[in-house]
Amino acid sequence: MSPEFSKAKAEATKLLLKQNITDLHIDVRKFVFDKNIIIDSVQHYAKVVKQDISCFTTEEFNGSCVIKYDKQDIYVVLYDEDEPYERKKHWGIAHEIGHIYLDHTKDEEKEEIEAHFFAAQIVAPEIVLLYYAKRNGGHLMPNDIYSNFNCSFQAAKKRIKTLNTYYWSYTAYDKQLLSYFKPLVDMKFA
Repeated sequence: MSPEFSKAKAEATKLLLKQNITDLHIDVRKFVFDKNIIIDSVQHYAKVVKQDISCFTTEEFNGSCVIKYDKQDIYVVLYDEDEPYERKKHWGIAHEIGHIYLDHTKDEEKEEIEAHFFAAQIVAPEIVLLYYAKRNGGHLMPNDIYSNFNCSFQAAKKRIKTLNTYYWSYTAYDKQLLSYFKPLVDMKFA
């Protein structure tokens, strides 16, 4: 089964529309969620629940994970506070939030691709990047994304590749999102 890119994009866009956007550099830790989501470091969480950190990590722990408490319908997004690269840490959190909003119940390749696409739309929304390129004389380079949005240089390169590979139609949600971001982009070129 193929990844549902349009669903991942739509869910990320709807979540962004619920936020008070004041900067191109998005921080999901400041988001207001309509689901019960707690974001914490795995190190702090282990202390709070008085368990060894190994109870919440595995050999495959790659910087972040989600624990769901079904009875309370609570999601705890855990990240590694020792991760020295802030943008990687942030991406991991956005990725895990993607799993939550996409209602993933397993962690297979399709779900991973969708969660990464969700994170990409959260930190650097397509319609905003296209507007940025328009304001920049039709050019968009990885450094433009890296310098202005909260993602790694590698993620910025992948974002450009995606923009150049796929054609996306834009919904009323996308256009509304652009209206939130447009003044922020315009300030960059004032």
